[in-house]
Amino acid sequence: MTGRKPTPIALANHLHRSNEEKDDRLSREPSGCDAEFKPTKPLSKEAKREWDRLIKLYLQLDQKILNDLDAGLLTAYCEARARFIEAQQEYRKDPQLIVWTDKGPKENPLITIMDKQGQLIAKYGEQLALSPVGRARFGLAKSKLENEEEDGMAALLARGRA
Repeated sequence: MTGRKPTPIALANHLHRSNEEKDDRLSREPSGCDAEFKPTKPLSKEAKREWDRLIKLYLQLDQKILNDLDAGLLTAYCEARARFIEAQQEYRKDPQLIVWTDKGPKENPLITIMDKQGQLIAKYGEQLALSPVGRARFGLAKSKLENEEEDGMAALLARGRA
């Protein structure tokens, strides 16, 4: 799919839409997650730890990014991260790039697992605003910059009064 990815209307104050269109879209979007946000399936121990860590961070945000429809995506992210960590721990025990089989040399399968899970983590992470690109797309980085600019302007104005 080409073109820009859609942004939730609650986070898209910069869109050139009428207030009526914005209100209409906003009323149709599901609301954010709460403390009772649950995974779609039972998680492994490591994935559950990641789930709990992320939910705690999401609840601290000013804007509600997740809703119940995103539980499957967050579950997939947490499981991919758990598999990556498991493969990484196994690889650290014996960090061979090539393993020898009866058919000859072959790339260590743990490297393949880490590579594939890393790609999934990056893909899901952007959609969940867990990467700098994802946060920028959701406008989370922008609000912090605006606050810094306002503070800088206040400092400049205060200096002018002194």
